[in-house]
Amino acid sequence: MRKYSTALSALVLAPTARLSDDIMGASEQSNQTPDPTPGQEACYIASLDLGTTTLRCYIYDKTLRVCGKAEEKVTLLYPSPECVEMDPNELWEKFVKVINAAISSAGLNAGNIRCLGLSTQRATFITWDRRTGETLHNFITWKDIRADALVTRWNSSWKMKGIRFVGSILYKILRRKRYMAASVLRFMNIQVNMRLKWVLENNEQVKKLVREGNVMFGTIDCWLIYKLSEGKIHATDYSNASGTALYDPFIEDWNAFFLSLLNIPRNIFPELRDSVGDWGFCPAKLFGAPIPITVVVSDQGASLCGSCGFNLGDVKITLGTGAFLNVNTGNDAHASVKGIYPVHGWKDKEGLVHMAEASSNDNGTVVEWGQMIGLYDSPSVTADLALSVKDSKGVFFIPAFQGIQAPLNDANATGGFLGLSADTSKAHLVRAMLESLAFRIYQMYSAMLKEADYELLSLRVDGGVAQNDFLLQMIATLTGKPLERPKSIDGTAFGCAFLAGMGAGIWKSRDELIPLRQVGRTFQPQMDQQPQLLQQMKEWERALQRFTKWHNNSSSENGVRYEGSKLAVDNGEAGPCYSKSHRGRHFSSECDASILHHGKSQEDGFYLLHSGVENRCSVFVCGALFILFLSIAMYG
Repeated sequence: MRKYSTALSALVLAPTARLSDDIMGASEQSNQTPDPTPGQEACYIASLDLGTTTLRCYIYDKTLRVCGKAEEKVTLLYPSPECVEMDPNELWEKFVKVINAAISSAGLNAGNIRCLGLSTQRATFITWDRRTGETLHNFITWKDIRADALVTRWNSSWKMKGIRFVGSILYKILRRKRYMAASVLRFMNIQVNMRLKWVLENNEQVKKLVREGNVMFGTIDCWLIYKLSEGKIHATDYSNASGTALYDPFIEDWNAFFLSLLNIPRNIFPELRDSVGDWGFCPAKLFGAPIPITVVVSDQGASLCGSCGFNLGDVKITLGTGAFLNVNTGNDAHASVKGIYPVHGWKDKEGLVHMAEASSNDNGTVVEWGQMIGLYDSPSVTADLALSVKDSKGVFFIPAFQGIQAPLNDANATGGFLGLSADTSKAHLVRAMLESLAFRIYQMYSAMLKEADYELLSLRVDGGVAQNDFLLQMIATLTGKPLERPKSIDGTAFGCAFLAGMGAGIWKSRDELIPLRQVGRTFQPQMDQQPQLLQQMKEWERALQRFTKWHNNSSSENGVRYEGSKLAVDNGEAGPCYSKSHRGRHFSSECDASILHHGKSQEDGFYLLHSGVENRCSVFVCGALFILFLSIAMYG
C-alpha cells in the first residue's frame, strides 16, 4: 500500500518538474524608472481593486492616507441564462479611465505616482491569440455555469471515483488529511478547470489555434499585465493561480496531473511570479507618464495583508456580497475535509503566505434582498431594527439563496424563514436575518478551529457589511475573541497599496504596515451572553437541517429543470434586477447570476462513499481497477 500512496502523491500532487519553467521562461521586463513631474516628488501609490461588480482605484500617500479615488461599475453580460461574461474591451476602457480619474481627483498627474498595484477577483478568465493579442471570447466569470454538464459528468466518472476511492483508502491507513482531501475531490462550476475545458471543446477558433500552439490563457490580472506590457509579459502571481483549481498549492506549481487528465495543453499557461516585484510599466500613452507596476495579487490575499494578517493563525473576515473567512496557515497548505480550501495570500521577499479560505455565497445578498422586499429602506437601519426587539421570537432564517457552503457544503440547500407566528414583526425578521449571517461565520470559524493544529489568533473584519455593529458584536461574542474593524473598510485596496509600496522600496518589511493600519473600533466579546447565543445557534442548526437537500429532485418551480444529468433553464435572460436560479430567487444590485455548485453537497466525502450499496460497489470496482492500473503503469 505504500507503493500506492507514493503513486497517488506522484500523480495528483507532485509533477517531476515545475511547469512554469517549461512554459514561458523569463519575460522581458523594463528596468527604467520614470522621471517625476518637475518640482514634484513621485511618492504616491495607485491601488486598483477590480471586483465582480465594481472597479475602484485609490491614490495613497506614504502614510497610506487616501488622497483620491474613483469608481466604475463593471458590466456583467448574460448572453444566455447560464453564461455570465464581461466584455474585455469595455473592461480595458474602464480600467484606464478609473486610474486617470483617481489621479485627477487627488490633484496629481502620472508623474507623481511612484507605483501601481493590481488586485483582482479570481477564477475569471479569458484566452487570446498568441500572435496578435486579440481575445478569442469574452471574460468568462466565476459566476458562469455553462460547464455544469461537464462538471456533473466528470464528478460521476470512473476516473474521479477511482481517485476519491484511493484517497479514502490511503486516509484510512495513513490517517493523513491530505489523502482525505483527495477522497472528497470534486469539480465545481466556480472553478476555472471545467469552464476552460468547455471553451477548448466548444470554441472552434480556440480549438484551431490550440492545435497550432497559438493560444494564451490568463485570469484578469494576467490579461491586464499582458496588455500593459504590450505583449511582453505573460505571467500571473501565485495568489491568482491558486484560485483556478488548475494549480497545486502543495507543490506551488501548475498541476501536471490534472492538466493531463483534462487534456488541457501546458503551453497556454502563464509564467508564475512572486506577487511583489517588477511587473513592468504602464505605457506613458495611457496616463501621461510611465508608471511602474510593483504588485499583482488576488483580492482576498490583498485583504489579508491589509488586515496585517502576517502570523500563523491570524484570521481575516470579509463581509461583502459573499462572506470569506481567511486564515494565515504559515508555511504549509491547509488540507481540509470540510470544504475549506488551500490557496495563497501573496508572495514577497519574506516568502509565500499560505491561506485557508472558507466562503459563504450569501451575505450582502441577504441584506439587499431584505431591502428589496420592503423590510427596510436602507441597510444602514438594520442594526437598529434588530436591537429594537430583545430577540427574534423563535424565528430563524437560513441564508442559502445559492446553497450552503463550508462546512456543510450542500449546493441543494434553500433559503427561508422558519418559526413564524402571528405576532412576528419586521424587526424579528431582520434580527433573524442578521443572526443567520453571524451563525454562518461562526460555522466556518468552528470548522477551521477543529481542523487547525494551531491557535487562531486575531480576528479582523472588512467589507461593506462590516459597517453593521449588531452583526460584528454577535460574531465577537460567538467566537469569544475581540473583533477589530479598521477605520477604512476597503481592506483589499489598502493591502494592495502596501504591497505595491514594498515592491517600489517605500517599505522594506511587512512589519512596517502595522503602525499604519488604523483600527476604527474593537468589538469585545460579551461572554455573559455567549452560552445563550451558542444554544440559539444549536436551534438554528436544527432549523438549517430542514432546508438541506431541498433541490435534489426537482427545481422546475424556480425556472430550472434537470433533463437527465443536464441542466435546462427556463424563463429566458436574467432581468435587470432579478434572476431565477435552482436555489430559488437570487437578488443582487448587479443582477449576479447564481452559482450552481452542482454536486458540492457531497464534498464531505461520507455521503459520496457511503450513500448506498450500488454506489459503494461501483466505487469499489473502479477504485480497484484504478489501483491495478497504477501498479502496472508505474511498477510493471
